[in-house]
Order: sequence, then C-alpha cells, then structure tokens
Amino acid sequence: MAPAQSSDRDYLLSLRSVRERCFKVQEAAVKQKLQHFDMDPPKLADVIQFVVSLIKRDFPDPTTIPVHGRWRHFDVGGRARIQTLINAWANVGESLIEQTKRVLDLFVVACLLDFETHPAWSFHEKATGRVHKQTEGLAVAVLELFMAGMFSSDVSNPHRVDSEALIHLSLSTLVQGFQIDSRNPMAGIEDRLSLLKHLGHVLRRSQDYFGSSTVPRPGNLMGMHIALFLLYLALVIGFSLDYLLEHPTTIKTKKGPLIHLETLWPVVQEMGELWAAEDNGKGGTLDLGDVWPCQAIQSSTHPQSTDHMVSFHRLSQWLVYSLIEPMEKLLGAVIEGTDLLTPLPDYFNGGLLIDTGFISLKKADYERGINNYRTNALLPGQPKVEVTPMFEMGDPVVVEWRALTTAYLDLVAVRVREALRLNRKSLSLAQLTYGGTWNAGRELAEISRPNTHEPPIIIRMDSRVIY
Repeated sequence: MAPAQSSDRDYLLSLRSVRERCFKVQEAAVKQKLQHFDMDPPKLADVIQFVVSLIKRDFPDPTTIPVHGRWRHFDVGGRARIQTLINAWANVGESLIEQTKRVLDLFVVACLLDFETHPAWSFHEKATGRVHKQTEGLAVAVLELFMAGMFSSDVSNPHRVDSEALIHLSLSTLVQGFQIDSRNPMAGIEDRLSLLKHLGHVLRRSQDYFGSSTVPRPGNLMGMHIALFLLYLALVIGFSLDYLLEHPTTIKTKKGPLIHLETLWPVVQEMGELWAAEDNGKGGTLDLGDVWPCQAIQSSTHPQSTDHMVSFHRLSQWLVYSLIEPMEKLLGAVIEGTDLLTPLPDYFNGGLLIDTGFISLKKADYERGINNYRTNALLPGQPKVEVTPMFEMGDPVVVEWRALTTAYLDLVAVRVREALRLNRKSLSLAQLTYGGTWNAGRELAEISRPNTHEPPIIIRMDSRVIY
C-alpha cells in the first residue's frame, strides 16, 4: 500500500477516526457485507441482557462502579495496593505532586507490560503469599519490580521510573521479576523489554514532555505544577511549568487544570504504539500504529486511498484510560474530550460478542484458524489444550473482529444505560466497561474454556505484537 498522505495520516492517527472507521465496518455488517463473520442480530439482546444482569449482580448502585483502568488490576483480591502506597508516601512527607508522578510512572510501565500471558503462567506475591494469573498477576509483578527500584537509576529514590533505568534494563531482571522458568513460561518477554527500552529513549529525546532539568520520567508529563493552587511554588523555587500545564489549550481553574485529551494523545502514541509498527508490519501500519486495512469497507481502487483503513489505537487508549484516573483522583484534573474514547477491542470485550453467539466466524475462516492453532501447537512451549482458532494480528479476521467489537460495544453501552435508566454522566463508558462488558467477556471465557480462560479467538504472539 502507498504511504498515506499527510491529511489522511493525521486523520488515521486521531482518536476521532477510531469510532468513525469501526462504525463503517458495523454498517457493512448490517448490509451483510462482512467477509469473515456471520451475524445473528437477535442475539444482540442477549449480550445486553447478560451485561445488565452482571452489573445488577455485582453493583446494587451502578453509578459507583469503578472505571476501567490499570488501577483495578493492582487491587486484585480486594487489597488496595496503590492507595496503601500513596498513604505511605504521604506519611513520609512526599508532596501530592510527587505522589501523582510516581503513580503515573508505575501505571505507564504496567500498561506497556500488560499482555496476554501463557495459560500456565502465574505470579506468587511475596507480601500475601497469594498466586495471581493473567493481567492481575502482571500488575502485581510490575509493582514488586517498581518497589524494588528496578525501574529507577537512583538507588536513593527507588519508587520511580526513569529513562536511564529503562534503557539499561536487563532481560534477566524481567525474567526474575516475573518468576519465569520452564515450569512457569511466558512468551514475548523479550519484546516487552525492547518496548521498555524504547520508552526510555522516548523519555530521553522528548524532554518537552518529560522534563529537561531532571532525569526524564513518565510522571513528569504532569510536571511539578499541575494544579493552579500550587502555581505559586513555581515562582518560589523556579521550576518551569510542565508540558500539559503550559499547553495553550489547558484551562486553569481553582480546583485544578482542565486539560484537553488531544494534548495528551500524541504523547501516549509515542510511548509504544508507533514503535510496534516500525519493524515488520506485524504490529501495525508504519507511521500510523494500530491501523489496519479492512476490505469489507473498501470503495476506492486508487492506490493511495486510505478509505479502507481502520484505526483502533488500543494501547494508546489503554494508557489514557489508566492515566486519567490518578490525575483526577489525586490532583483534581479534569480531562476534556474523554467522550472520544471508545470501547477497547481487547480479548474479553471481543470474546463477549462471540461467546454469546452474536457473531461467529465463517466456516472457511474457522477451519483456517483451527489449522493455525494446530500448527502453532507443534512448537515448543505452546498451548495444546482447548483448541481455538488462531490468527496473526494483521489477519483480516482479526481486523473485522476488533472493529465489530469497538462499534457494537458502543451500541451495547447505549442500550445498557437505557435498561438501567442512567445517562452517560451517571454511568461512563469506562465504568460500563469494567463492571459490564469486560467482566462479562471474562466470565464467559472462564465458562467456555475452563482450562485456559482464553478468548474464543487467539492472536498469535509475534515480534512487536503488543496489543
């Protein structure tokens, strides 16, 4: 495919393009023009009912549902690990700003180290003796590495993440930190090490974002003076204002800054998504990131046309979802434009549509996926139970699946709110995802595939496939 022109590139990199292009695929589904999935429209009501019933079961007052973000995974088992850390930092006199920067440091790394684990992998938590699996196990492992100072280059200041430590991070540190061995396997850890080193170089070269007077760190994104009521400190001790506060679109209020999401967006894209698309094309489209062709919506035959390209920006959105929460909770920041965020096309959200029977693979694609799984199972260390269709990240099947997930879960959100008699302000998409669609997809995966809890379609792990 020819390189995208500047205006097309800007559009496909934007958050706005995600919903618009995914709904083009949804329109193709309504017109029965999908190439890889069949639809059973009446079963959309089953999806909605299941999500509503799950919310009512778990949350008597749906307006109190926590938001979907990395913070939830740290609190696995009902243990408030992040709040405990914040309290400990406050007790030793760390400022509110520094507390926030540390949480942002931790969450950025935890998002980049959030990926589909081997079904046999688990993590034994030292403090509690508990064993955790999947995304929660990864979060607790990252927390222990963070607390041990593995992401800091300053031994006197271990609870931070900085460029120098990431650039010099070793594979053995991650292997030991994630307790990986022959009996506790994990695929893709080498790639994640490369991603963290990439983040280190991004921090070093993007000093306008991450600080020029100190060792660059992700938390410097908010800087030393994010709230207006602390602005006077800048005049007293002479620090320069941070990237977000200095940005001309940021509005300063007495309670805290009003920050436009577009200000944060290019920063998080640089952290991982664009890197994933640089090398072999398996992690995305060069210079566009998590953007893929979808023949079901192609209308132009012009070689430079991008009308069939579908944006997802899943990792970048996951970072935003996860970083907004500490900004709002700790500093009173208000992020304007979050209505542009979409449902994430991840394994559990996507699995919900398949496990309820709303969408299903066409026969030829199902058989091709099963053959892919069986071929992959011949490789050492690969799973060999609960045979499930497997595809490469860029396979047209996966593109259609992810687009349908994004669009239809948007529609599900509207219908769920109607059923609960709530509006978007009372039940945000982030809340509905955590308490509804994501948990629903996870429960169905556990019921449908009890040995592995895998999604109904497996994406093959490969170099720079980081979603």
